[in-house]
Amino acid sequence: MNIKPAVKPKTKVPFRKIQKQSVTEDVESQLRDAILSGALAPGESLAEARLGAELGVSRASIRQAKFQLMNEGLLEFDDRGTATVRDLTLSDAHEIVEFRQVLELAAIRLACTRLTEETVKALEENIRQTERESNLLKLTFLDIAFHEAIIHASGNSRLVAAWRVLRPQLELWLAGVHRRHSVVTARTCEETVASHKLLLKALKTGDPDVAGQAMSEHTSSLQNWLSLEAEAEQETAV
Repeated sequence: MNIKPAVKPKTKVPFRKIQKQSVTEDVESQLRDAILSGALAPGESLAEARLGAELGVSRASIRQAKFQLMNEGLLEFDDRGTATVRDLTLSDAHEIVEFRQVLELAAIRLACTRLTEETVKALEENIRQTERESNLLKLTFLDIAFHEAIIHASGNSRLVAAWRVLRPQLELWLAGVHRRHSVVTARTCEETVASHKLLLKALKTGDPDVAGQAMSEHTSSLQNWLSLEAEAEQETAV
């Protein structure tokens, strides 16, 4: 005769209701925004005591936030444990662009066969917001949000996870490029809107080859930014 094992009574765990946003998450958000906007410049150190006083939080909260931003690739620690804003090199930029091109080509080919009306509406709304936006940093965020929607539309969780690793450094690089080449980026809004409309049109065809070609042409424009960065680096070296 089979004897079923006795079922242990469920333990009463003293959970507490989770707050919508913790202190550390708020610190992370403010530091991240300061880094991406350039308020905290590349190479600038983040002193826990000073930041804690300015934000009105403990040094422990600052420290936890810094470790999270380090994991995102926005901060780096030296041998003494000092955290500084990451200064992306031209080599970093090339790797970011290469990684983005690989991910987005795979994503759009999958997304065009799994496209939903909800995704189409989200992309259309993103384009409308981009048309009205004049702030370069917000344009950067809208641009990346458009591409992130395509990533999610791929329906591939591992591809989405890879994008999450890339996104913070992609934002850091693009935001910096836009600031350094503000004259060139005066046309960013119009060019972004036009290229995103072409991507959406390609998605709607449902043809992976058509969508893939559109994305390849779109991401190839990133090479122009790399060229500008290379020229600027050479001028600085001279």
